[in-house]
Amino acid sequence: MTLVAGLRAASYGIPFQPVAGVHGSELIRVNNWQLMRDPYGSGLEVYVIPAIRPDVAVIHAAEVDEDGNARVYGSPFWDHPLTRAAGRVLVTAEKLVAADRLREQPELTLVPGFMVEAVAIVPDGAWPGSMHPYYEIDYPAVERYMEDAPGVLERHLAEAPETARNTAATGR
Repeated sequence: MTLVAGLRAASYGIPFQPVAGVHGSELIRVNNWQLMRDPYGSGLEVYVIPAIRPDVAVIHAAEVDEDGNARVYGSPFWDHPLTRAAGRVLVTAEKLVAADRLREQPELTLVPGFMVEAVAIVPDGAWPGSMHPYYEIDYPAVERYMEDAPGVLERHLAEAPETARNTAATGR
């Protein structure tokens, strides 16, 4: 909810977005969010989430045409505000389709081609997540990942070349 609010603020070109439902959350203190009183006199107070402006958005679409127009079937989750907030948009897609196919129902296009910097066709690119209508979540794969996940990041970071350089430079 708060991530989408920050992305929406950026996509609308405004510095912040009011959001309800975070009162009492530790996120307020950690992020130093500000409380704002309703300027129209209701007396209500809401927290405002600062705009989030990513340099690059990478989304996975069901289909893309040769002009970069991208289509996501089902719920686009935060893809819409993310692609509007970002400075650049990269799209991976299940398959390349003819532009005529997307022109038949232009209202289904999530990201217009003029906003897309680059496209790559990556079948099964959302796996182990889902990409409607091509495949559903691979729950066994997610469960295996969750079983294997503890310690994986720590081991990777311990072995990464930049970790050795940082340790040598800082002594930590």
